[in-house]
Amino acid sequence: MKPDIIEAKLDKDLCKNKTRYFFSLLSPRFDIMNKLMTSSLERRFGGKFKAIRILSARPNKYYAYGNYIVLNNHASLVEKKLKDKIIYQQEYEDLNIEFLKSSSIKDISSKLLRKQDKIFVYPFTTSFMKPRNGLVVIGPDFELATYYDSKIKHHELFKHLKLPSNKVRLFKTKNDLIKNYQKFLPGYISAAYTSGGYESMLVYDESMLTKFLGGLREVNNKGSFLSAKIFEKITWAPNISAIIVDENKTKILIVSDQILSGNRYVGNIYPTSVSEKVCKEIVRITEKVGNYLSTKGYRGLFGLDFLVNCDEKVIVVDLNPRRQGGYACNALALKYSGIELTDLELTCALKEDVGKILAYKNIKYPYVWAHSKIKPSDPGKRMKEETEKGDIEKIFKNKGTFVTTFFRKNSLFIAGYVGFTAVVRRSRKRAIEELILSSSIVLKENLI
Repeated sequence: MKPDIIEAKLDKDLCKNKTRYFFSLLSPRFDIMNKLMTSSLERRFGGKFKAIRILSARPNKYYAYGNYIVLNNHASLVEKKLKDKIIYQQEYEDLNIEFLKSSSIKDISSKLLRKQDKIFVYPFTTSFMKPRNGLVVIGPDFELATYYDSKIKHHELFKHLKLPSNKVRLFKTKNDLIKNYQKFLPGYISAAYTSGGYESMLVYDESMLTKFLGGLREVNNKGSFLSAKIFEKITWAPNISAIIVDENKTKILIVSDQILSGNRYVGNIYPTSVSEKVCKEIVRITEKVGNYLSTKGYRGLFGLDFLVNCDEKVIVVDLNPRRQGGYACNALALKYSGIELTDLELTCALKEDVGKILAYKNIKYPYVWAHSKIKPSDPGKRMKEETEKGDIEKIFKNKGTFVTTFFRKNSLFIAGYVGFTAVVRRSRKRAIEELILSSSIVLKENLI
């Protein structure tokens, strides 16, 4: 095994067969998307394609199929100290950086490029994913994605477009934040590069600020910070997924509600429960943001997070210049509504004409779907079983429940999440009940 790889499984004739390979940096909860993107590549180029999945931890028997590489330098160092096998999932930006720096990936790429003219790279986000010779990234331009991945830039954009957003204050450095913390408390503090509520926190006093600063990654430790006024009486937290296909052509795809635990994102439920009036405002804001980004050259998926209070006041809080947490469920719901999302993404990446797309008002998925990450409340738990029940692709056609764990039996959980559940039902109430039940059963039966 090469020094920067924890574990790998690759076709023995990888560099000699007629199959074309692509790298996927999607985490296991989006595993179905590798199948869908493979089909899109084969439809577009003909022949056979296979994914080489880049993972952060050793996969269990359900995910140790095909080709994969476990790449995680930090986890490797921790394992040497603990003398144990761990689950430590990197943030997507960190995985991108490590992927590009890896000598092993460079070596595999150079060998593949002797038999294929390019290698597609399929990351969750293109932020920090600077392409090099022979690599073609499926997603938005990396410079635009990296620029707008910063929450500082989100709010500058919202202000420029005169969108309803929360009042914020910018702190250029950590020292600036520490010196002036008394002027903004209580407030919602966020580092520049963060998603899903991580490295963000409601802060009411100095001790909470100290705790927040102690948990920062390197990418955020030397960066800027935002303090936002607390938005009260929150009733809904909708999320929208859209795709920019050309200049001033923003296509709305899915409006769902976020499932939050405090300020932490854990999943989504579709359709949204907001009123038609609020939904129209969300769509208006999204089209305005998308059309502006399109003039800068942005093409591909993006999303926005909103908060809505009991008086139906809408504010936009986050721009997600990437795929989002609901990516797999969105794609499967769209597939059964007549839209192949991976075809659209690939066409955008190749800068080709996408043709006519079904209008948002005509996208009618007939069921309620919900999904959630499965995450232990604290580190230090150990995987005692490996579980998978159901078929995520089939439930979007016939209703049902899909639940899975990702990582190997006896691994020690440190950071990230250990599994995923998706539910498709006729009623919202049943979907939520089943989502909660399946998540709790997995945690109880699979961890000690």
